[in-house]
Amino acid sequence: MATLEERIYEGNRAKECLENEAFIWAFESIEQEYTNAWRTSPVRDEEGREKIYLTLLLLAKLKATITHSLETGKLADLELQHRKTLADRAKEILRF
Repeated sequence: MATLEERIYEGNRAKECLENEAFIWAFESIEQEYTNAWRTSPVRDEEGREKIYLTLLLLAKLKATITHSLETGKLADLELQHRKTLADRAKEILRF
């Protein structure tokens, strides 16, 4: 299992990716291209439609995985902040 610091690092990289204009543009362009291809494909081309559909599922999985890393990083950061706060409180109590 990754450390808190590793999860925070990965979350920050995921955030950079998801907020990157080039990634957003490329992802949306590819998704739109495949969605249009799927919608306009002939009904009789079941194999082709299935491949397009699977590609769209893969794109969604990719984005979900990156988003999951972002959320995991946020939670790890909150946990680290909480631990630091508890440690600081413990130090204050021990001073008395």
